[in-house]
Amino acid sequence: MEQSSLPFFRQRLVGRKIVIVLPVIIIIAAIILTVTVLPKSYYFTVRAGELYLVRGSSSGWIFSQRSSAMEPFSVKGLDLKGITGVAFKTQDEAMNVLRSSFQKRVHEQSEALLVKEKELADAYSDLLRDLTGAKAAGTPGLDKNIEVLKGWLEIYNTKMKPAMPAAKS
Repeated sequence: MEQSSLPFFRQRLVGRKIVIVLPVIIIIAAIILTVTVLPKSYYFTVRAGELYLVRGSSSGWIFSQRSSAMEPFSVKGLDLKGITGVAFKTQDEAMNVLRSSFQKRVHEQSEALLVKEKELADAYSDLLRDLTGAKAAGTPGLDKNIEVLKGWLEIYNTKMKPAMPAAKS
């Protein structure tokens, strides 16, 4: 009787192996299918305070690759809700959205700084006048401060100077 139960026992072991191995094979096949076949999109994601552009079938990092189009940079404290988590069809589309977003931020911050720079320019002009007078009166060690103020005021005046119109031919 033991001989007749031996093939049954082997069949049961083979059946158990199939039941254990088959789901593993199906899971591995699903992962490979997800990584290779599903359409890829580009996403911006923030990790450890840095912004990354990744390519993958979802914005998660499990099956996504970092794009070489952009080096990660610090975005701590920035609100990037309009950029992160959004699927872009192409890398160029993603970079254009990022570029326009940061150009807008730069413009807004530049406008806000112009008001403060105007106040500083007036104060620095007065300080430069007084430093120059103190130097003329014989106060030593003011040359460096005078040069720095002249440099800052020159940069400010160049920035504030209206662009020259193009010459007509």
